[in-house]
Amino acid sequence: MRVSKEDSVLDLGCGEGTITIPLAKKVKKVTAIDSSKKMLEILEKKCEKENIANVEIIKQNLEDVTLKQVGKHDIVLLSRSINGIYEITETINHINNIANKYVYITLFGPNSWKFEKSFYESIDKKFDEHRLDFAPYNYLFNILVSMKIYPNVENLETKTSRTYDSVEDAMENGRLDLNSFTEQEKTKLHDYLKENLIRTKNNQLKHPEDKADWILIWWKK
Repeated sequence: MRVSKEDSVLDLGCGEGTITIPLAKKVKKVTAIDSSKKMLEILEKKCEKENIANVEIIKQNLEDVTLKQVGKHDIVLLSRSINGIYEITETINHINNIANKYVYITLFGPNSWKFEKSFYESIDKKFDEHRLDFAPYNYLFNILVSMKIYPNVENLETKTSRTYDSVEDAMENGRLDLNSFTEQEKTKLHDYLKENLIRTKNNQLKHPEDKADWILIWWKK
């Protein structure tokens, strides 16, 4: 992100402050907004612990945030938070009006479910991307172009794979919806994980393709 000590940043969907905290150390002010009270409580404690006083915390649904409510900001950030928004065009209009300089958005890339898809293929079952309940990045790109916003698109390569304590842990905490599987399919999943997950030096299980894939979409005002 292109930021300076004079910039104000609106962090929409800030969560517990994974990006909010390091940003606050580089800019003049961060307005952090999230709909989760629990996440904002964690963020507040982090700010207190690190003696950060330039973060304003607001509990609000992202799609309800408007220029009238928060005012102008140099930079607007939506990191991993736009996926669940249905009124995308309206939300983009709001954040574009709020931003003076840049808008940065990260969302799931096309290879986010590569490992899961490989399992579906192994049992000759179609992977239903519609069940994921969010729009893919190319859909957002096309909406932006239709709004005469011509963004930059970059793939943020994630090097770290997810890790699990056991095959059972991978089944429970992986990203496959077990409720949609028959008992026979659950048995096949268990066997698939047991065969394909690799034991690490720390005695955990992982697979190199079981990792997040993020797309960065950004534009200059």
